Amino acid sequence: MKNYGRKLAPVEEEFELYQNQLEGTASIAALMRVRGAINIHVIKQSLSLIQQRHPFLQMHIVDSKDGMYFEAEQAPEIPLRIVERNQEKQWLEVIEEGFSQKFDSQRDLLLKVAYIPSGFGSDIFDLIFTIHHSISDGVSLIELCREFLDYCARIAAGEQVEVEKLSLSPPIEALFPKSITALPLRIFLFQLKFLLTQLLKKPCQFEHNVDYSLSETKCRLIHRFLNEEKTEQLCKLCKKEGTTVTGALNAAMLLACKNELAIAGDFYLNATIAVDIRKFLRSEFAHQQNLGFMASSFFITEQISNNSSFWELARNSRQKIEQYLRNYQYYYLRLAAQSRIDSFKKGQFFPLSYGLSNMGQINQVSKYGSLELVENHITACNRNPFQPYLILHCTTFRSKMYLTLSYTEPLFSIKKAQSLMDCLMSSIDEAMGNHY
Repeated sequence: MKNYGRKLAPVEEEFELYQNQLEGTASIAALMRVRGAINIHVIKQSLSLIQQRHPFLQMHIVDSKDGMYFEAEQAPEIPLRIVERNQEKQWLEVIEEGFSQKFDSQRDLLLKVAYIPSGFGSDIFDLIFTIHHSISDGVSLIELCREFLDYCARIAAGEQVEVEKLSLSPPIEALFPKSITALPLRIFLFQLKFLLTQLLKKPCQFEHNVDYSLSETKCRLIHRFLNEEKTEQLCKLCKKEGTTVTGALNAAMLLACKNELAIAGDFYLNATIAVDIRKFLRSEFAHQQNLGFMASSFFITEQISNNSSFWELARNSRQKIEQYLRNYQYYYLRLAAQSRIDSFKKGQFFPLSYGLSNMGQINQVSKYGSLELVENHITACNRNPFQPYLILHCTTFRSKMYLTLSYTEPLFSIKKAQSLMDCLMSSIDEAMGNHY
């Protein structure tokens, strides 16, 4: 395999730092639930093909005197773990187990795969791709799943597959407009405004009264979904109420946090909302085929009062998101990565309550030869012993919305996390006139 290499951008280095120091944080996982029969040799051949296609899947990360670099040198095969099935929803446990093990980025590849054969009276098998966040966001990972299944179908049909090799993606910051990167003052003003907001509004956070070591913590997941009818109903209501699905999901998170914090009167919460920035970049690399972390986030400070309604919060969220899009905040949060690295090394964390990522509708086919993709959704590792916060990932596939909440145990107990998720789902149902 051809040897590639480049220096990590600050935001990529930030994820590698979290991966090492928080052991697993900065990993994301995609689940594929597939109906049909597959040969293990077909899986291995397809993994070999995606590895040939994507330079990042031939690489590890090395730490040099002048920074961190992606480097490829006699890359081994993508590791495949075969898990004996003992229950229907075993995939949830397997993802949690994968999140508890960090990528040894100095030696290992930055993707690992788990395969759970069908069983227990079902013809559905599960495949889990867990990848280092430095080389992929959710959009890239879902596309990688599609390529993999396409290779599986073609190999099973007896086709001799030829791989179109892709070039290594540059640091995404190199694709930003010069008008943004050439003015460091803008980044400074963005950070100053953030600090002033924190001083004036004093956002609330989830509290924890006991200090835990990293070895005492685990990333835990709670998974729910909205069926086709409810998903369609939510989309229609959002349009009618003058908001977006992301705005509605953010409103549900705010109300769930409000219920758990049980604070009287008005208060503020900090949150991040993820955004795919490919559509804002003019580059051959800014499409989903190339692996790369091409997402960013908005940092939002939300006000909640005792009489805040679901749809009022949802509309306010939409307005803020549109404002931040106009102000190019998705650039600034990435360009401020070095500041976050410096703060992390000092043991300082931004006061976050939750992060929200809504991928929206996955536009990919469900049939791959004799295989049928039944479910496809993503989630992220959340393992931080220093700060209790939540991450909600939402994906819509085949007209169903899948919601996965990740949290750190024991900073959140299972009971507390379940209560939060129940409240979130209840808020959505009540806003649609249903009862959870």
